[in-house]
Amino acid sequence: MAGWIPYVKRRLESIQKLSQLSLDKLRDKELAEFLHRRIAKHIGESGLLLDSLLNYFRVTAPIKKRETVNILIGEVLEKSQAQLNEKDVKLFKKLEKDLPEIIVSEEPLRFLLKSILQYGVASMPLHETLGFSTRSFFQELPPEQALFGKEGQYVEITLFFTGCKKPVEHPKEGTKSKAVQKEDSLNLLLKMVNEMARRNRGVMKLQGDEKETKLSISLEFPVERRRTFYHPSNN
Repeated sequence: MAGWIPYVKRRLESIQKLSQLSLDKLRDKELAEFLHRRIAKHIGESGLLLDSLLNYFRVTAPIKKRETVNILIGEVLEKSQAQLNEKDVKLFKKLEKDLPEIIVSEEPLRFLLKSILQYGVASMPLHETLGFSTRSFFQELPPEQALFGKEGQYVEITLFFTGCKKPVEHPKEGTKSKAVQKEDSLNLLLKMVNEMARRNRGVMKLQGDEKETKLSISLEFPVERRRTFYHPSNN
């Protein structure tokens, strides 16, 4: 409904420019200046009214949120492209279409995605593979949560990367090499991810294969039962 407002504003700006060209041809410069001020005044008032209408529509007609998880994955990958290129990482994505919204708000989710990607890129040697996958699934709820049914829907976000082993806890005492110090820093990052996931009713899982050549970090969160909306930006 509000899509016609920018069009009308552009037409008003064109009218103002055309009228200025016409007024410049008048011999009576005083009359031309008077008409120019009047036209500019009325067009300016119309522009303000249209801006108010546009803001009104934005507030009263919010847009339903869709694909937030997948969109944020694309965002963090794009911002990390230079690091991925530097390590010559082969990237893949397997993202479920029409993925439900989860209960986590965007900023904590953005932190979680950036952090596990940072962990993966920092842990990997050159010329390895990294990928994101998403899926929704149902699982049985504990009795205290089964108010609206026995099963609840969840979303799983998984980062896979090759060339890595499961992290190891090192003793706190004693002198540590740079490699061990780096590993400790990455372990701390995982602990922060785990705590942030827990604070948002989620679970972090860390899994490695038998040959210790592939590692995955999974985040699981309940699906948001309520319909979620956002207000589009004024830009």
